Amino acid sequence: MANASFNEIYQALKERILAGRYSVKMRLPIEDELIEEFHSSRYAVRKAIAQLAADGLVYSVKGRGVVLLEHTPQTQQFNLALNNLNGLQSLNAERHLDYRTNVVSFQRRIVDQALSAQTAFEVGIPVYAIQRVRVVDGVRAVLDINYFNAQRIPELTQEIAEQSIYRHFQKNGLKIAVVKRMLRVETATPLDYQLLALGTNNCVGNMISIAFNDQGRQIEYTESHFIPNEFNFNELIRN
Repeated sequence: MANASFNEIYQALKERILAGRYSVKMRLPIEDELIEEFHSSRYAVRKAIAQLAADGLVYSVKGRGVVLLEHTPQTQQFNLALNNLNGLQSLNAERHLDYRTNVVSFQRRIVDQALSAQTAFEVGIPVYAIQRVRVVDGVRAVLDINYFNAQRIPELTQEIAEQSIYRHFQKNGLKIAVVKRMLRVETATPLDYQLLALGTNNCVGNMISIAFNDQGRQIEYTESHFIPNEFNFNELIRN
C-alpha cells in the first residue's frame, strides 16, 4: 500500500469500526502497527484517530490505548460532548440556585425490545429505571428519565438518586469517559404535563445523553425534559 493520507487512514478505520472488525477486543491496533500497515507518518495516524474521537467512535485511555465506544444506530445519531459531565448539582453550586431532587419512580427492569430500541441497551440486561423531578428555585423545571446498566455501575438506591448519582459513581471509582448528547424539542407528553410546571407551553426541550465508561461500554441513557423558556445553552468555541 502506498503512503496513506490522514483521510485515507481515517476512512479505512471508520469503515472497519462500523463493520465490527475491532469489536472483540474493543481497541484499535497500536500506533506502530497502523503506521506499518498504512506506510504513513505517526502524525497522520494520530490525526485520523483524533477525527474518530471527534466522531464519537473511539476514546484514548492512558496505558490502555484507543478504546472503541459501543455503537448502535441510536448512539451514532449523537454528537460528542466531553464537557460538564457532573450534572445539575454542579450547575447549582456554580449558580447558587435553590435546588432539590424528587424521586418519582425507582425500579429495576429487564430491557425488552421496545426499551432496547429507545436506549440502545441490549435486550435482557437489568437496568435501573429512575424518574426524577428537578425543582429549581421552587419551579418543577426538569424531568430526568434515567436508565443505568445495573451490571456496569455501583449499586444504586432511591436515597442515592435523591442526591447525586454521578458523585456516587466517582466515590466508587467508576470513570465516565465520554457522554454523547442530542438536544431536540418535542411535544409534551402526559407525564410532562403531570410533573413539570409547563404553564402555557405545549412542548419540552429534551437533552438526551448516552454515557460510556473508560472501557467504551455504555452505562447510561437519560432523557432530561425541561421547560423551554427556563433554560438556555451557551458554548464557547476556540480555534
